[in-house]
Amino acid sequence: MHTNLLRLLTASLALVVSASAASEEVALDKVKVTASGQVLDDVAQPMRVLSKEEMQAQNGDTIGELLEGLPGIANASFGAGVGRPVIRGLGGNRVKMAINGTDSADVSAMSSDHAPMVDAANADQLEVIYGPNTLRFGSGAMGGVINMADSRFHEVPLHGYQGRVQSSISSANEGTNLSTSFDVGQGRWVMHVDGFARSSENFQAGNGETINNTSSDSQGVNLGVNHIHTNGNAHGLAVSMLDYEYGVPNPDNDRAMVEPSQLRLDAQSIVYSLPYVEKIKTQFTHIDYEHGETFDDTVVGLFDKTSSEFKTTLSWSNIAGWQSNLGLQWSKQNLELCHDHSGCPDIPNYSQLSWNGEAGSNLNNDVVDGIQFSHDTPMPLTDTQDLGLFWVMERDWAMGLLELGARYDQRTIKADPVSIRPSYRQAASYYDDKTFDSASLSAAMTWRIDTHKLGLSVSRSQRAPAADEMYWNGDHHATFSFQLDNTALDLETAHSLDLTWLYDGRDYRMQAAVYYYDFDGYIYNDLKAMVDPFHGNPVYRHEQKDAWFSGAEWQLDYHLNPNWQWFMRADVVKAQLKQGDNKNLPRTPPITSTTGVKYFAGHWQFSSDIKYYAEQNDVAENESPTADYYVFNLYGAYTLVMAKSAVEFYAKAHNLTDEFGRNHVSYLKEYSPVVGRNINLGVTYTF
Repeated sequence: MHTNLLRLLTASLALVVSASAASEEVALDKVKVTASGQVLDDVAQPMRVLSKEEMQAQNGDTIGELLEGLPGIANASFGAGVGRPVIRGLGGNRVKMAINGTDSADVSAMSSDHAPMVDAANADQLEVIYGPNTLRFGSGAMGGVINMADSRFHEVPLHGYQGRVQSSISSANEGTNLSTSFDVGQGRWVMHVDGFARSSENFQAGNGETINNTSSDSQGVNLGVNHIHTNGNAHGLAVSMLDYEYGVPNPDNDRAMVEPSQLRLDAQSIVYSLPYVEKIKTQFTHIDYEHGETFDDTVVGLFDKTSSEFKTTLSWSNIAGWQSNLGLQWSKQNLELCHDHSGCPDIPNYSQLSWNGEAGSNLNNDVVDGIQFSHDTPMPLTDTQDLGLFWVMERDWAMGLLELGARYDQRTIKADPVSIRPSYRQAASYYDDKTFDSASLSAAMTWRIDTHKLGLSVSRSQRAPAADEMYWNGDHHATFSFQLDNTALDLETAHSLDLTWLYDGRDYRMQAAVYYYDFDGYIYNDLKAMVDPFHGNPVYRHEQKDAWFSGAEWQLDYHLNPNWQWFMRADVVKAQLKQGDNKNLPRTPPITSTTGVKYFAGHWQFSSDIKYYAEQNDVAENESPTADYYVFNLYGAYTLVMAKSAVEFYAKAHNLTDEFGRNHVSYLKEYSPVVGRNINLGVTYTF
């Protein structure tokens, strides 16, 4: 969908930008977290921001690949086309994905083969948010929030124009990548347009083996128009289209592809200087999402999702010394799907067939160990409505900063079996409405003592189960597994403690964090000791048990002299259930450590690092361990500065020693090892 239009627009953008000359220079003195409006150094709970320049130096294009160099973040890869971040061992619905502060509203948390519809090809920065500020995005973000910030919305005038073009090629997968962005402003109006096109073939692993079904093809376009008043009020509209097509590695080397497509509409309004209120920021998003899962060129799975979100935040600058933000958030998501070996031209509708409200005969006949299997129609149509109210506050105190946050949510899930043949339906009561009320509280505090900054964060957060966690009962070709339903799932509650330490010396900076999460009713996808009765695939079911997570992160940046910097990174996480013979939770990231050097001199920059992934033997029941491996990376860049523009030439080598390894947090670790030696050459032109 939209493929030809996207390619045409992307090519046109490249021609426009290449023909342009120069623009007004813009300088930023401090890094700002766009999702919260705060300066990075002015938050109690540490946040991490990856700049555009830092993203360029990373290997890969998915959000998971770009962020996995940060301590505590792993990449839940699914072949080469999917990379969803895992933070401190927490993934799925516990890590929210956002674009400019509103939900990405894809289905990436539903299954590991679904790519997040968040692409950083033209992002200004990626933000990893922890602590009280996660309550701005919804309940249940125990791991954190990943926010992608770009320039489709402008809040200050732009006089003139500015732009960027980047192009690169890579060796391990014969990849090509072209992206471009352009902003132009005149008077009160500012317009933004960007686009990208990316493609790759099957990649090679560290042992020289070509991994079949790992090719990918993607393209996207964003267009934004903004009107900015002299008093600072700003209003904007944006439309974006994003298409992916990527292969899914599998044991039989069958041609299995996933093709998600999304049309996104955004509106944003910021109004200042109202009576009793400093600022009101209102955002509205509507998303039309669809993806097909093809097997030997037949669409055997079809997912159709429409989402709407409304969020408004009122800000006060000084109420008894507090900076306060009170917000209301509403969203509605409609999910429909089809599963049919003969093909899914559309979502089926069997409303014309009579049904007496009893469980279907075909469903009852497919029973293994007392568990009912439904093959053809895995899930009813569902409508999920969320209504939330949040309050985030902060203030200075004698020794640092204090932040408080509270949020209340109500989730209602409505299920309609109209897409399921009556002979495969459960009893009518199975589809009754489900309502969950959740409450979350969070507090963070810092102490500044000379060059030290100590932080303490505590929280009690709740997450309601998602519709797919409760209702999915069917085969899933893209993951080569069978997913069982569990409508008995209830609220998940987490109590967490996070301690941080930052030391800023003259020549070096040191950061460390230790954390502990205590879960009541932790929801996890458990691998069963059985296979499904249809194809013999592994069987999973979302279960709910008490669990705990603990871990630590550490990093050091030491300036040897004005040109050279040495750095180290390390993280460890332990995740277990509180009861059972084997308490280990599945896909827990192994210990990792990184060391390297950076060099800056004039127009040159260079970096080299070695990242070590330890073996992971603390595995869940029916889960296989992974061996240790390391990855050696190099990056170099030269910037040619002209009168009002610049050209940067860069080269990077990932896994230079061609090491073989398996990513333990990936469902496909047995079929899709990590990418082998990959040389990437690129050029970036800014004006």
